[in-house]
Amino acid sequence: MLQVVKTYKYKLRNLSVAQTQKLNSWVGACRFVYNLALETKQYVYKAYGVNLSRFDLDKELKTLKDVEWIKDVPSQSLQDVLQRLEKAYQSFFKGGGFPKWAKKGKYNSITLKSVNWDNCEKGRFVLPKLGEVKTFYSREIPKEAKLRRATIIKESDGFYISIMFSTTIQPLPSNNQTVGLDWGVEHFLTTSDSEHIANPRLFQRYQKKLRVEKRSLSRKKKGESNFKKQARKLAKLQTKIARIRNDFQHKISTGLILKYGSISVENLKVRNMTGSAKGNAEEPGKNVKAKAGLNRAILDTAPSMFLDKLEYKSKWHGRTFVKINPKHTSQICSECGHKDKESRITQAKFVCSSCNTELNADVNAAKNIEARAFASIR
Repeated sequence: MLQVVKTYKYKLRNLSVAQTQKLNSWVGACRFVYNLALETKQYVYKAYGVNLSRFDLDKELKTLKDVEWIKDVPSQSLQDVLQRLEKAYQSFFKGGGFPKWAKKGKYNSITLKSVNWDNCEKGRFVLPKLGEVKTFYSREIPKEAKLRRATIIKESDGFYISIMFSTTIQPLPSNNQTVGLDWGVEHFLTTSDSEHIANPRLFQRYQKKLRVEKRSLSRKKKGESNFKKQARKLAKLQTKIARIRNDFQHKISTGLILKYGSISVENLKVRNMTGSAKGNAEEPGKNVKAKAGLNRAILDTAPSMFLDKLEYKSKWHGRTFVKINPKHTSQICSECGHKDKESRITQAKFVCSSCNTELNADVNAAKNIEARAFASIR
C-alpha cells in the first residue's frame, strides 16, 4: 500500500446571500492582508536592511484585529496568507520572479483548517463562522482518509471547495512495458511505440470566440455594469477552455499510467522555449510574428502541467517516471546512434546519414528518450 495525498474539488451549491457576501468579504480581506504584508516587508528591507520572517509578520496580525471586516476572517486563514507570501519569497530566492501584488480576480481563494468533517460522506461540510455548506458531491472521499484542510476558491461560475486528504492506495500490478514520450506542437505526444496523440489545439478552436469577447470588452467603459457583465462572460469562456485542457491531460496521463510500467520524458524548460524574439532597439529580433505564434501554440498545450500530472500519478501507482536531458534527442539515430542534425530532413522526417534508417522524426526522438532513460536507470 502507498501513502498518497490527494485533492478533490467540488462546486458549492445553494449558498445563501449571507454566506456569499461573507466569502467575498473574506477573500477581499485576505488579499488586503497579503498586500499589506508585502508592502511591510519591502519597506523594512529598504529602510533597515532587515528581511522580516513570517513569524515577525504573524505577531503584527493582532494589530489588525481591531478592523471589523478583518476580525471576521478565521485566524488560521490569515496565518495562511502569510505562509503564501513566505512561499512566494522562497520561490524568488530560488530564481523565480519577485512576489507580485495580489490583484482582485487573481487572488481568489481562502484556506480553512478548522473544518467539521462529520457529514463529508453526504457532501456537506461545516465551515468556521460560515455554517454548513452543500456541494455537488461528484466523487466520494475514502472513509479511511485523513482529512487535512479545505480551500474555498472563487471562480467565474461560483464558489468551489477543494478538500485535501491523505489516504492509502493499492499500487497497480507491475509490468515490464516501457515507453518514451516526445512532446510536440504538431502532435501533442508521440510514443516510442509509434503512436501519435493528436494536439487538441484549443486556442485555435476557440480563437474566434475569444477575439469577439475581448473586442466586446474593450468597447465598454471600465467599471460600468456592462463592462463587468462582459468580463464575467469572457472569464467563463477562458475557464471552459482551461477545464477542457485539464480534462484532456488527465485522460491521456491516466491512460499512459495504466498501460506502461516505466515512462520517460524530456525535462523541458518551457520558460526558455517561450522566450520573446523581439530583441531590442539596437538588435531587433527576426521572425517575431512566427515566434509569437509558436509561443502561443506551446503554452496552449501546457506541457509542464501535463508532466506534473504524469509524475504524481506515477508515484501514486508505483510506476517508474524518468526525466532525461533533451539535448540532441532529435538529431541522433535511434538505430545506430549516429548524431547529425542534417539527418532530420523535415519537421516530420528523419533519415540517418550513416545507416539510412528512415523514421518519423518524433518517433525517432521518442525512441532516443526511452533508450536514454533506460541507460540512466541501469
